[in-house]
Amino acid sequence: MNEKITDIFINNLKRLRKRYGCSCKQLSELIGCDSSYISKVENRRIIPPLDKIIAIANFFEVEFIDLFRQQ
Repeated sequence: MNEKITDIFINNLKRLRKRYGCSCKQLSELIGCDSSYISKVENRRIIPPLDKIIAIANFFEVEFIDLFRQQ
């Protein structure tokens, strides 16, 4: 992902986690990843593959593309 898209995705991820009261660890486990996965995404250590982005969108009940829209 390019830097601007990554920034938008990460900001939306953080915003949704806050809205739902979901920790990085909780979300990581709910989408079937190790407990530090979302923290690594938010800290730009890894870029999630498509299946994990879809799992995140499904968990928050948003459209996949909404994770990449500027809010």
